[in-house]
This record gives sequence, C-alpha cells and structure tokens, in this order.
Amino acid sequence: MIENIKYLMCLKSVDKNIAENCYDLALEKLNYLIKEEYKPSETFLKRGKLCHKLLMLEDAYSDFTYIINHCVNKQEAYYERLFLNFEISNYYEAILDADKILEWDKDNFDVKRIKFLSFVYSSREDIAKNYIMGLFDLNKYKAIQFLFKEVAMVLAKDEFAKGLKLLSVIDMIDKDNPIKLLKESNIYGFANQPDRQNEILRKIDSVFPKYFISHFRFTDMYANKDLMEICFLLELKIFDKQNLFAYPMKILEGYKNHLEGHIIDSKECFEEAVKINPNKPEAYVLLAQTLQLMSGYDNPEYKKGAEENYKTALEIYRRENLTDKVDDMRRQLKHLNSNLMLK
Repeated sequence: MIENIKYLMCLKSVDKNIAENCYDLALEKLNYLIKEEYKPSETFLKRGKLCHKLLMLEDAYSDFTYIINHCVNKQEAYYERLFLNFEISNYYEAILDADKILEWDKDNFDVKRIKFLSFVYSSREDIAKNYIMGLFDLNKYKAIQFLFKEVAMVLAKDEFAKGLKLLSVIDMIDKDNPIKLLKESNIYGFANQPDRQNEILRKIDSVFPKYFISHFRFTDMYANKDLMEICFLLELKIFDKQNLFAYPMKILEGYKNHLEGHIIDSKECFEEAVKINPNKPEAYVLLAQTLQLMSGYDNPEYKKGAEENYKTALEIYRRENLTDKVDDMRRQLKHLNSNLMLK
C-alpha cells in the first residue's frame, strides 16, 4: 500500500514537472520508477509519450514496443506506436498496427485514415484506391473530397511529393479530374517547375470539355446525382472560360437549390436556363415541376405556369421525335389538370 501511494505521488510530480517544462526531471523520475518496476505498463507508456514529445523517437518506439510485447494492458501503446510509426515513415509497421487496433476498434476512422495514407506513401496506390473507396461505400465523390482535404494538409507543410501521390489516387478514381489537374499544376508552381506547370494547365484546357460532357448528360441523369456530385460538377465552372456550359451549369445549380430546399432560388435558376437556351426541353420540365410544387403551398397561380412549361417541353420533344418524352409530358399534364379539378 505504501509503495502504491509512493508511486502515485511520484507520477503526480512527473505530471507537474511536464506541465512546468521540467522535462529532464520528469524523465529522471520515470527512469527511477521503471528501474523499481512500479506498474511497468503505465510507466513505460508515460515515458514513451514524453520521449515522443521530446523527439526522442527511438526511445519512444522502444517503450511502446516493450508494453506491446510484455504487458497485459497494451491497447493504448498500440495507438501511440501507430501514430509514431506513421510520423517516422514506418508505413508498413503502421499498417500492421492499424490492423491490430481495428480488431477491437473497428469504426475508428482516424486509424483507418492512417492505414490508407500508409498505403499511399508506401507506393501501394492500387490497394489505397480500393481501400478508400471501401471506406466511403464506393461513393467516389466522398472519397475525392476526403483526398482533396488531405492534399491541402500536406501542401500546407510543403510536402509536395506526398501531395502528388494523393493526387495520383484521385486520378485512379476519376480520370483526368480537372480540379485534380489544377492542384497538380499548383504543386509544380510551388516547386518552381513552370514548364511542368504550364504543361498541365494546357492539358486542363483540352480535357475539361469532354470530361464535363462525360459526367453530365441530359437523359435525366442529373436527377440521379446526389448533392455532393452536383456540388463537385458546379466547381468545374471555373474551367468553362468560354461559357460553353452555361445551360447545364444553371440546370445543376437549380437542381442543387431544389435538393437543399431553396425552391424559389431553384425556380429562378431554371428560368435563367430557359433564357440561355430556349430550345432545350430540360429547363422547361424542371421549371414546370418546381412551379407545380410551389402551387401546392397555397399558390394556385403557379399551376398555369407549370402547364405552359410542360406544353413547351412537349412541343420540343415532339419536334425531336422523342415519343416516350412526349407521352411523359402528357401524363404530367393530365396529373396537373386532375389536381386542378380537385381544387
């Protein structure tokens, strides 16, 4: 009992020494406790953390490893060694530590993140790509958003090589992603490689149009896109220097507002899309649907506008010989008029 009290008092004084930046004294006391074999798992852990703080990284690694190999209570030591391994670029060992931790802490995203980054930085990009897609349930836009955040963090530390590795994973998920190419060009700019930077900027000008077209088609695909994908596509507006995609961008903006519940803003976007290209049917349909929705909120005057826009879309589909779309507009009008009669 006396020994236990002595141990606790010594640990308390160690914490006080660390708080007062008296690191040498704290280390001396911890070395004494370890020599006397007082609760080795707790003492080695505290000394390992202190050594890590003091950048005595080999000593910290040794203390955490001792706990893992010799002590019963080793879970916290695994966490500490994981972060240390990642910090000192022991990526293979970091993956092994992460796998061990995930056996009992399977939902820990920080551990999964370090495992993913360790795959990337140890040049196992293929595994990393599959792993990150699995983490985000195959939603590539969530994965890409996460990757761009990681890129920003490493660039803030001027770790350009790591940034390029992360961007290579984005390229594997979403080939010729213009935002990825822009960030890549920025890295070469920071690295004082203007020729490489300009080469990538020229590539953006050539790939953006076909990239955007491949991601946005007017066969009602916009209705199947989630909010994150729509937000991503709207980010590409900065690459449309010739305003070639003003119409689909305005459609996307209206659909984004609709998904976010901003119905009046959505209506205004679809009205602008009609003005940009009055010969395309999608904006009329979406405007009609928006007006029909608004008419249900004690605004019956919007139903006439909805009917007019459905009829305009119907005529465009008829000229284009799209009989399925014509029939769809007729059904919409019938449904709209049946609602009118009920009123």
